[in-house]
Amino acid sequence: MAERGGSPIVTVVGAGMGGVLASAMLGLAGCKLRLHDLNDARLVDFRTSKGIEVEGANGSFAPIEMATTDLKAVAEGTDIFVVVTGGTRHEDVAKSLAPLLRDGQTILLIQGNTGGALVVRRALDRAGCKANVDVAEMDNFPMSAARLGPTKIDPRVIKKGLQIAAFPGNRGDAVFARLGPLFPTSVKAPTIAWTGFVNANAMLHVANCVCNAGLIDRGISYQFYAEGVTPMVARLYEAINAERIAVGAALGAKVPDLAGWWGLTYGVREGTLPESAQKLTGAGGPYQGTPTPKSFAHQYVAEDVPVGLIPMSEIGRAVGVPTPAIDALIRMACIMAGTDFKDTARTLDRMGLAGKTAAGINAVLESGF
Repeated sequence: MAERGGSPIVTVVGAGMGGVLASAMLGLAGCKLRLHDLNDARLVDFRTSKGIEVEGANGSFAPIEMATTDLKAVAEGTDIFVVVTGGTRHEDVAKSLAPLLRDGQTILLIQGNTGGALVVRRALDRAGCKANVDVAEMDNFPMSAARLGPTKIDPRVIKKGLQIAAFPGNRGDAVFARLGPLFPTSVKAPTIAWTGFVNANAMLHVANCVCNAGLIDRGISYQFYAEGVTPMVARLYEAINAERIAVGAALGAKVPDLAGWWGLTYGVREGTLPESAQKLTGAGGPYQGTPTPKSFAHQYVAEDVPVGLIPMSEIGRAVGVPTPAIDALIRMACIMAGTDFKDTARTLDRMGLAGKTAAGINAVLESGF
């Protein structure tokens, strides 16, 4: 591992768009960077380029010293694993890492969705991991950018107010001392209740897809936010967001509403949610390149329902906060997708929270299992 005070060795697990953006940020921050993916086709260009070219006024080159499908090779000597695979794959990644981990390493989920650090910690324990490692999660992706080529990006926005939380929360100071300097706009959250109930993706994506299902089903492209967030969709946003905030509050977490989150993260807060969505989609805006899903197999539904909305509903039930709008949206998404996402979702049992009240859940979040 890197000597104390030296540049950390960071392995980014997942070479999709999110992993590429995380790699660019971490490489420019001076980390010694490695990139892993199960699909070698995603890695070939990085082995040739040996890094990521970053456009813009502060443009530079983020070097990558290794890009491989060999997880054991990149794990050797790694200080920090940054997992950017999507929430439905977190447990599989943890299971694969378990026999390779060594004392002192850190796993950071970007993002944790809702309950990510819980399922990762449980997967490590089930796999027999004995290494003393820290698990942490971030509440959102740290950057919005356009991909100009296989190994070239153009940053649009470095998000502000990013929260990083450790699990358990009593490891927060030590973990943030290690991770915070790599993400200058980040702040330390007390527990993963704060990061898990921000989860703006679950709030933004599923409702938009369900309300615009006819367009998606017919293969008609639309501007996901500028056109997809109409006044009626905004009312649904407000209903599910109110429930999310209430469940978070039952666990002591202060969670911003959607308008407040857009204002904090992007500096955009217009008079209404549709107006903000249009502003965020404008020239140079972070949502300018947001794609139209081609089906409900897209991560905007297939990920954000089972690892976003469902765990919010499940925890709401445990702490006595009703979530009727979220529950209705889950049901509609399952019917339209033809899939019961609860079969693989983050239920109370899978998160290790079954049978616990708010006090019991908070004890786990603060001190661990």
